[in-house]
Amino acid sequence: MINLEHAKKAFDNYVNRYDLSIPHIHLKYVHSYKVMDVMGELCDMKEKTEEKDLCLLIGLLHDIGRFEQFRVYHSFLDRETVDHAMYSSHILFEEGLIREFIEEDTYDTIIKNAIEQHNKYKVEEGFSEEELFYIHMIRDADKLDHFRVKDVEKDIVLLGVTYEEAGKESITDEVYQQFCKHQLIYAPTRKTHLDMWISYIAFIFDLYFDESKSYIEKNHYIERSFDKIKIEDLEILKKYRALEKCALEYIKGGCV
Repeated sequence: MINLEHAKKAFDNYVNRYDLSIPHIHLKYVHSYKVMDVMGELCDMKEKTEEKDLCLLIGLLHDIGRFEQFRVYHSFLDRETVDHAMYSSHILFEEGLIREFIEEDTYDTIIKNAIEQHNKYKVEEGFSEEELFYIHMIRDADKLDHFRVKDVEKDIVLLGVTYEEAGKESITDEVYQQFCKHQLIYAPTRKTHLDMWISYIAFIFDLYFDESKSYIEKNHYIERSFDKIKIEDLEILKKYRALEKCALEYIKGGCV
């Protein structure tokens, strides 16, 4: 049995080891609970009552490695530090922290696979239909809450520069082409902070469930994301607005 109140108390006890006054740490603490909420909302939209508690637990724990990652490396950039999904899995299952959140091991394989796959560019092969459901749920919920994060957090925390500074930069051709082809942006192709911002919006192209696309449209996250940055150069602005149109057409066409 999954006792979510117990799991939340255990999560708070774990996070209290870290300094929540640090904006990056606080961001991930709030994000963990918000992803949990989004998982619940998706379950309700999909009428997945029996699966809901496990989805909520996976949402709460999916980024637990982020706190130690930032303490050690002072960065959330996986390519320069550690793969945070694999680090989360290591802390939970190799160091045994998972038993602080749930006593029984019945769901360990599902939880482990969902957490390890939640940040992958592409889901690996070999999973059962049941496992894939939870993998796609956490991948979608994580991306959906990233739009909330980008809407409320400070630009310096998100990008390392201000929106004004990002608006003076260019859009790399390869990033522009990937977006136009409805592809996730391959991280090494990003050259500017504006590229990075565009890559966050491109998360929509990896949403698996129609309910997730409806969630984006309902909250107007495409328009709100593009409006955050004011582009100075007219030619770059033209490309930027073309990407916004591309994203809106994709979301509207992909909704139920």
